[in-house]
Amino acid sequence: MPHLNISKDLQELTLHGTKEFPVALYETVMRLGSMDFLPLHWHKEIQFVYIKSGRVQYRVGTDVFILEEGEGLFINVSGLHEAKPYQIEQALIYCVNVDAKLMGGHEGSIFHSKYVQPYITTNRLPYVKLTGELSEKVADIADMMREQAAFFEFKIWRELLFIWESMLTQSMLTKEIVDSSIIVQHERAKAMLDFIHAHYHEKIALEDLASHVYLSRAECSRFFKKIVGMTPFSYLLQYRLRKSIELLQNDEQSVTAVAINTGFSTVSYYIEKFKQYTGYSPHVYRRKFLSVKNN
Repeated sequence: MPHLNISKDLQELTLHGTKEFPVALYETVMRLGSMDFLPLHWHKEIQFVYIKSGRVQYRVGTDVFILEEGEGLFINVSGLHEAKPYQIEQALIYCVNVDAKLMGGHEGSIFHSKYVQPYITTNRLPYVKLTGELSEKVADIADMMREQAAFFEFKIWRELLFIWESMLTQSMLTKEIVDSSIIVQHERAKAMLDFIHAHYHEKIALEDLASHVYLSRAECSRFFKKIVGMTPFSYLLQYRLRKSIELLQNDEQSVTAVAINTGFSTVSYYIEKFKQYTGYSPHVYRRKFLSVKNN
């Protein structure tokens, strides 16, 4: 199951690569009809994605779209996004996270000030779909990251610059500024999700969430579904289940304690929903996970 180290405001906290070479590759297998997906998050790095197999539904901001096998994606700095397998049972994706400083060199250089910085600020284009040669370049970078042959860092840097230059010359990274209302929506969504993440183990009513962002109950529900793609209650349930999976991955707490500590009103309801979302009971999931871990 994909696991991201995410702060309460949804920033991914994983250190991507090293200071000397700030590039990191993540290979993620996602399965249909389970909790195997990449939840909503964002990061301060730019990201290049390649769909190695399967079909994936991406949500970036309010946009939802399908990527087919062989296609790719550029996700800009701070873009709130998630990924789920779509229709096909299993999907494999490569994610290459890159510190934009690698693309632009030292701050103040013409490469940074003219060709990178104008395109990565928070009010710029949040994503670009990649096909053909550009998506294949992302796949090539993933292969080089895995193999780490001689001069692989230099070759990866060259391929990244090729993708970036191509996006600029093909006007994929438009200079147009995103409407300020979209930025406000993005920040409001982060505040709502932040509230749920901080209080998921408590009883949360729709009124609580609505008042936190100064909306009516009806408007809060509509806005949340527009941005996140599900109702606040569905997201809360899903988030509680994901947090319970983290606790199940060790044997320190009983299933009853896990249910209580993740906000479920009864153990029977927790077991029912866990099995519905994962296909396993919490007890079976724990045994399977610990068995794999110990082997």
